Amino acid sequence: MFILVNSTTQQLKNLITQQLKVMSTKNATVKIGAAGVLLITVFVCFIAMFAIERIDSGQTGIIVNLAGSERGVDDAKVETGWVMYNRFAKQLFEYPAFAQIVDYEPFDIQDKKGTIFKTDPTIEYYIERENAKIVFLRYRKTTVELEQSVILTEVKNAYKDVAGLYETDSLINNRPAFEKEVEELLKERLSKRGFTFTNIQSSVKPNDVLQAAIDAKNTAVQNALKVENEKKAAIAEAEKVVAAAKGKADANRILQQSITPELIQLKAVEKWDGKLPLSTSGNPLPFMKLQ
Repeated sequence: MFILVNSTTQQLKNLITQQLKVMSTKNATVKIGAAGVLLITVFVCFIAMFAIERIDSGQTGIIVNLAGSERGVDDAKVETGWVMYNRFAKQLFEYPAFAQIVDYEPFDIQDKKGTIFKTDPTIEYYIERENAKIVFLRYRKTTVELEQSVILTEVKNAYKDVAGLYETDSLINNRPAFEKEVEELLKERLSKRGFTFTNIQSSVKPNDVLQAAIDAKNTAVQNALKVENEKKAAIAEAEKVVAAAKGKADANRILQQSITPELIQLKAVEKWDGKLPLSTSGNPLPFMKLQ
């Protein structure tokens, strides 16, 4: 009976020990699982909050503080290479440090007399690294937004201001000089705003009404030149005919003056075959003028 009780007690201890081991393993598994979930959660939050980006050598990065005590006029920092920032507290802007070419749609300009011309400029510019922060703090816009607002306004104003100094004929006949003046003015104005302007190309064309008038004038001039040329050709041809007739008349007159009775008789003798005519009908014998 004693042996049976001891055996039962030992089995009970073993059972309790096994249960404790199972519970310990489950607790460890739960702890590891919870730690994994926490780690994944932290990683996801990190990815969601922070951004890691690389700013190319041809770009200038501007990191902007969106909140906090540093937010204000000095809230921008120029960055290059790899950068990491909080998406919720900061924002990254990139400005190109290489030349940008912008082809604008045609727009109207007026000369001093109010005559309308049309121009379609293509400009080339870039933003130097030391000016990137100035441009951003002044406008807080992307390059595309700047090209369609600030820069476009300056381009239009430069064309209109210079065109207002020209007379219609002067603008038509001096387009290269006009575009050079626009280029110099635009370079000066854009540099004050932080942009480096390098080149401009455009065509300045009269409006349809003026172009039709110019074409009609050119046609009239061409027709007048054609008539004048035809007139000169007719005069030259007539003078040629007159000269030929005069030359022929002078030749006949000289020939007529050179014909004498003696010359006529000599020519007749040269052609005579030596035979006398059988009948002279009362006329004297030819070539018998004896002295």
